[in-house]
Amino acid sequence: MKHLFIIILFVGFIFSCNTSTKPSEYIASSGPVVDNTCPTMDSIHFCKDKTDSFCSNIPLDVYFLGGNNGNFENGYSSVLTPDIQPSFDNFSWQSFVALNWASDASGNAIGSSITDYQDSLRVWERFTDASKVFSADHSELKNLKSSHPMAKVISQNSKVSNALNVNGFLEADDFPLIDKNLNFVVYEVKMNAVEEAYIASNNLTTKEDIYNYVHDSKTSIELPVNTTTKEGAIEIKASWRILDATKGDDLSKYYTQDATIYVSSENSVSGQSFTFKATIGLVGLHILRKTEKFQNWIWTTFEHVDNVPDNIQQAQTNQETNWSFYNSECLNCPVNQPPSHIFPRDITASNDTVYKWNTTAPYAKPYGVSIAGEADHKTFGTQVTRVYPVYYCTEQLNDLWQSKLSESGSVFANYKLIGTQWMVPTDGAPPAIKINAPSLLANTTAETYMQEGSSCISCHTFATVKYVTKSIDTTITTDFSFTFGYAQ
Repeated sequence: MKHLFIIILFVGFIFSCNTSTKPSEYIASSGPVVDNTCPTMDSIHFCKDKTDSFCSNIPLDVYFLGGNNGNFENGYSSVLTPDIQPSFDNFSWQSFVALNWASDASGNAIGSSITDYQDSLRVWERFTDASKVFSADHSELKNLKSSHPMAKVISQNSKVSNALNVNGFLEADDFPLIDKNLNFVVYEVKMNAVEEAYIASNNLTTKEDIYNYVHDSKTSIELPVNTTTKEGAIEIKASWRILDATKGDDLSKYYTQDATIYVSSENSVSGQSFTFKATIGLVGLHILRKTEKFQNWIWTTFEHVDNVPDNIQQAQTNQETNWSFYNSECLNCPVNQPPSHIFPRDITASNDTVYKWNTTAPYAKPYGVSIAGEADHKTFGTQVTRVYPVYYCTEQLNDLWQSKLSESGSVFANYKLIGTQWMVPTDGAPPAIKINAPSLLANTTAETYMQEGSSCISCHTFATVKYVTKSIDTTITTDFSFTFGYAQ
């Protein structure tokens, strides 16, 4: 039995339904070019219980692969090195597999293999929408939910309250991403039950409640870390694109959902809301985890292997891969440039900063790019390239996990870890300096236009809630979490 899954787009609302997954043979987009094997590759574990098989048990913290019974030696620093980084990357892969395990209605993992119950929602998909936790759903969305009581609803709030949260079909910088088929990418944000319970038990669902909690208790917001039996706070940010087999998309290579997409009147070129059905494929996944050892969170990001080429010259020479966000036909398309909000057909609408959907596919065609003298005047979507390479040890680890997933026939073999960012509380002698390792990290589907300076930790340091009344004007830090930006 499939699950209804509806996506809502209301300036930033998503409402989604129904899941299906098909295993496929793993086809790597590109392999790592390395001369050295990272020293801890022979000691990785595919399960937190140190077994050689995948499991649904999510790791509670990072297990150091270099020895000392899994514990880090005293005095280590947060620095990108081949003897330390694989421990964090392996933690990321273990988390990715466990969170993408099939689940029952209560969110518990089911089945003995990651390929069991392929029509069931994944564990992370049972997490609660951030907008729901903060009661931020728009009235139109609430009405839609009430008319579909059995539906799994994914909703996003407007970014007005916080300018650094992905929503609906806009990235963190307020620009949309357009795929090769000239359709918008859509997003969702979720949190696990641990984080949701902390917010509910401390009555932190409105800006006033957050202010009162911090003011009255004389404490700051500190989201939970793991215990010996239970994970700490987890947040998920997912990127999806509309798939179309007639345009060359191979649906068997993606984790997919059958979706009904609702577009609000504000985001419709006609000025009237409308809905349509589509199959959407997962193209990006941020996993944010707070643990006892790493209370500045561990920041993990995955992408589909066919998102963008790692080498654009190879992509130009060998055009076999059907990239989602790069088209080799357009030699001089501007790279990593956001689409103008102004329709080419209505250049006078300079004050209109709302991106609008066509009522028929391709839904983002007005924002496409064409280059005079190239490709017979064809129109292209966002031309995306990766600014920084994937760390070579990360790529070696990707090969091991992807090969293992391919052997089991899992569609998740077609996803790759881009990187894991972390930091220790203090580094070196006083005064302590906090350093990100690696320094920068970006997902091409969520930080497309700011890859050059994108850092998960540095960005989320600015996660705050601003509370203003006639007598109060204060800013409250929210423990690296932008989800509190949904509070009204």
